[in-house]
Amino acid sequence: MPDDLNKLAGDVALLKKPDNLTVACYVFPNYHPSAIHDKLYAPGWTEYNLIRSARPWFDGHAQPRTPLLGELDESKPSTWEKYNQLAKQHGIDVYIWDWYWYDGEPALHEALENGFLRASNANDVKFACMWTNHPWYILYPTLQTNGRRAYPPSHRPPDKTVEECWRSLSYMISRYFHMSNYWRIDGKPVLCIWDPNSLEKSIGLPAVKKLFAELRDYARKLGHPGIHIHSSGFYSPNSVEAGYDTAGSYNPLDWMSRRYQSKNQELCDYGVAAADVAFKLWPEHKRDFKVPYIPALAPGWDSTPRYIAPPSRPEKPNRDAWPACTIFKNESPAAFKAFVQASFAYLNRNPEVPRIITIACFNEWSEGHYLLPDNRFGYGMLDALAEALEIKNTHNQHGGGR
Repeated sequence: MPDDLNKLAGDVALLKKPDNLTVACYVFPNYHPSAIHDKLYAPGWTEYNLIRSARPWFDGHAQPRTPLLGELDESKPSTWEKYNQLAKQHGIDVYIWDWYWYDGEPALHEALENGFLRASNANDVKFACMWTNHPWYILYPTLQTNGRRAYPPSHRPPDKTVEECWRSLSYMISRYFHMSNYWRIDGKPVLCIWDPNSLEKSIGLPAVKKLFAELRDYARKLGHPGIHIHSSGFYSPNSVEAGYDTAGSYNPLDWMSRRYQSKNQELCDYGVAAADVAFKLWPEHKRDFKVPYIPALAPGWDSTPRYIAPPSRPEKPNRDAWPACTIFKNESPAAFKAFVQASFAYLNRNPEVPRIITIACFNEWSEGHYLLPDNRFGYGMLDALAEALEIKNTHNQHGGGR
C-alpha cells in the first residue's frame, strides 16, 4: 500500500468511511516528569531524553525524529489543550491511555491526572484507560566496559495476584468511569486490558472470569450498566470464556513483520506490513478471537531511540542480529492514509463489528509510532488521517502540511 490498495480491497466502494465511526488513539504517558522516573533516573527525566539523543544507524535513517511543536510537558493542561485541538480537527474521538500500576500505586499517571483532565477543552476528546499489565521495561541499557549491556531492575506488573488485580482495576473504575468524557460503548464504560495471556497465566482463567464478573458488579453498584471489556493485544483463545466484549491489537506491525517478512530483510517495508495486517491479520483475528475484532493500525515503528546499536552488522542479513529491534522503511502519510482506508474496507465487509478503529499511537515518540507533527513529515500523518476521514481544511487550521 498505497499503490495496491484498490486491488487488495477488491471493491473501491468498500474504502468509504463507515457511518458513525469512532477513531480511538492510544496515548503513551512518558513525556513528562514522573515519580517513577525521578526514582529510576533523575528528577525531571522523560523519554524526550532518548529521542533527543537518537542518531542514525545507517545512511538514510530518519533519526533523530523531533516534535515539531517542541518537547511539551504532558503533565501540563496547556499541552493537552493544544493536543486536543489537533485531535478534534483531525478526527480523533477517543484517547486510550496506557495506565500503569506498580508497587501498589499508579505510575506515569501525571499526564492524565494533571494534564489532560485539567485541560479546558478536555470534553472535546473522550478517554478510556488500558490496564497495561507488563513489567516496566528498562529498554535503554548502559554499555559497560566489557561490552555487555546492563539494565536497571524492572518493576513488577500488577497481575501477579488476584488481590493486586482487584486493587488496581477497582481504582480505575472508581476514579474515572463516572466522568462525563469517559468513553462508553452501548452506555458501558470501556476498560481495555493490555495482555490477556499474561493475566490468565498469572492468576488462571477461572480467576479471570471471577474477577471480571466482580468488577462488572462493582461498576453496577457505582451506577454504571456494566463494563465493556476490550482486549487490546496478544491473541487469547479464551476471549469469550474470560468475558471480553471485543478484541484488538496495540500496534500489530512488529508481530506481522516477524510472521510474514523474512529475517533476511533487515528493514521491513511499512506498506507491505500494513497490507499484511489489513488483509491477513484482521481476517485471521476475526475468525480466531470469537468476539468482534476491532481493526488496529499504526503509522510506523522505529524503536532505535531506546537501544544501543549492535556493535556490528553481519554480512549475511539477519534482523535478529541487526538491527535487533524494529525499524520500518518507506513509512509515509500516503501509505498510512491507505492503511486507514483499509480499515474501512474491513468494517464495511463485517457490519457486525463495532464501527471503531484504534491507532497506536498518538504520541509514542521513542517507538516511532505517533501522529503528532514532527521534523520528518510535519503534520502529514494527522492530515492523512483527516483525508481518509474526509475532513477538509486542516491545513488552514495548523498553517501547513507535509
